[in-house]
Order: sequence, then structure tokens, then C-alpha cells
Amino acid sequence: MSEQKFLIFFMNKINFPEEAQEFFQRLYRQILEKPEYSRHMDSIIKVFMDIQSEKAFKQADFLAKDMNIHSYTMSMMVLLLSCKPLLELYHEKNISEEIYWDTVADLTYKLNECHQVHGIWGTFVRTWFPLFYQAARFALGRMQYEYAAFQLDEYSLNGFTLKKGDKVINMHIPSSGSFSKEKRMDSYRRAYEFFKKDFSGKPVPIVCSSWLLYPGYKEILPVHSNIRSFMDDFSYIQGYPSKEFTDSWRVFGKDAVKAPSDLPRDTSLKRAFAEHLEKGGTSGSGYGVLFLTSATEYPC
Repeated sequence: MSEQKFLIFFMNKINFPEEAQEFFQRLYRQILEKPEYSRHMDSIIKVFMDIQSEKAFKQADFLAKDMNIHSYTMSMMVLLLSCKPLLELYHEKNISEEIYWDTVADLTYKLNECHQVHGIWGTFVRTWFPLFYQAARFALGRMQYEYAAFQLDEYSLNGFTLKKGDKVINMHIPSSGSFSKEKRMDSYRRAYEFFKKDFSGKPVPIVCSSWLLYPGYKEILPVHSNIRSFMDDFSYIQGYPSKEFTDSWRVFGKDAVKAPSDLPRDTSLKRAFAEHLEKGGTSGSGYGVLFLTSATEYPC
């Protein structure tokens, strides 16, 4: 399958909005129409897949400037066109296509975030992506996971101890819709099966550092909140308060720049955070750990 046909197939497969699909198809045709643009893009993709992402993105910015295209847009174009060689890498590493498609769906999440916040089809977090293209960060159902080293000095729970530098699995939560307990438990099951071979029968330690684990938010969220339920999945280790709610855009999108009194309150989540901020409530992130074992209960 040619790169052009794969691009069309790929964007449809990961549910890019129709307007975005047409937009990137037009952009790719513009690139193909000029041999110098096409050669430049081929070079960028090769550099990117050779684990030189910083160099590749700098080259992409040069091409974007020459074509009068926004950097966010050209960054997404590079990521889209790199998905065909990424699929080949998955085949080489004998990683299932199901995991591939769950993983690359993150492009859609970041595309929608960029459009909601900036009104641009593209991505404003391009430095987030290289590990995906090195087959070093995976989506296993609802969550994303990668190998990491434990950052704290020591932590013990139920007879199992983690020390600084120990291998752990770092977890991320993409903005991909429903955050139900059922979806979370399904992802934890998948993570245990995927990573258990690396821990020789010991529990699989999952760590997460996220604004969703900041303990101060538990008080402002409704009892039925999925975020509040998620906090209970983890054993809390410590929190990191901040002077500003730097994750405001994740809740309010383009409205995040507004004063607390002017923030929209059309959902229970927005209402809870708007009222919290208006009252001068603190913000921050939290760090937690979840030990997965074959005996772990995954209620659905």
C-alpha cells in the first residue's frame, strides 16, 4: 500500500474528524506535488524513526515555514506519515496490531486537544510522541504504559518494597473519553499480562504521576466521579501543590485562559473545578503506586 493510500486508511481507522482527514490529505498532496518537499519529508521521517526526534522536528519547522504551514500542523503530518514504518516496527518486534491501533489512537486525542485549545489541526505536544515511535510506550486498553525507574527513596506495601531506581511501569491517562471503572480494570488486566514476564512472578508495580491524583481534588469531586474512583485505585504516596492550575486546559479547553468567575460550568467536572478555583483552592499533582498480581481483583 502506498504512503498516500495508507494515510487515508490510517486516519479513517483512528477516527480523525472528517474535516481533519480532508485537511491532511490536501497537505500531503501539496507535499507530493513538489519533489523538493517530498524529498524533505522523506528525510524527516527517516531521521525521526532513527530516534533523532529533535533534529526531525527542527527540519519539519523549516518545511512548515517554507510552505506557510503552522508548526503544530506539520508536526502532526510527520507523525502521521511515520505510522507506516511504525507498523513495520511492531511486526518486527512481534507486537500485536491490536496494541498498535490502541497506541496510535493517541494521535486523534492530541489532534482534538490542539483543535479545541488552539483551533488548529495538529499537535502542540509533539515532544510527547517519540517513545511511541520507538515501541517503548504502549496503550493497553484505556491507559498507556512505559518502562521507568522508581523515583522515590523507598516505599513498601503489603510486604513488597520498591527502592529508588527499581524497574516500574509508568502509566499515563490519555484524554480519550470514558474513564469508567470497567475500562480501567480492563486496562490493568492487560498491563499485568503484558508486563508480568519482566517481574519474575513478583507484583507488577504501576506508578502514576498526574493531576488526577492530587489529593486536594478528591474533596471537590462528586462521590460518583470516575476521577475520584480512580484515585482509590492507587496507594497514595505524595502530592505536589502548585500555585497555578497548569492543567486547566485539560478541563476547560480554550476557555482555560478565562478568570475563574468566567469559566464555563456546563458539566459537573467543569463546575467543580470552576468553583474550586474561584474560592482560591490549591492545585497540583499526585504520585501513586498500584501493585498488580495474578490474584488482583479486577471487578467490572
